[in-house]
Amino acid sequence: MRVKQAGGCLVIERLLPASARPLQADVKTLERFCALMAAEGYLAHVSALAFDRIYARERFIFAKRRGNPELAGLAMSLLHCHRYGNTRAAR
Repeated sequence: MRVKQAGGCLVIERLLPASARPLQADVKTLERFCALMAAEGYLAHVSALAFDRIYARERFIFAKRRGNPELAGLAMSLLHCHRYGNTRAAR
């Protein structure tokens, strides 16, 4: 965004680059993911998934490899959100 006033120009860029933005998935989906992980005996924290992209990616990949088919499918959907930054409806 550019703001011009009195001969000066202020350029305001996005505060966070795409790779540092919080995960763009709704909280209910993240809660469902955590519940499925808990049912399998693994830990996952909703707030950490939402705001720590490295932690989220690690948990999603782990769930995709080790989880039951429902958990693996949800993990794939969340990995898509993580990689491409858009919300895709969870299956």
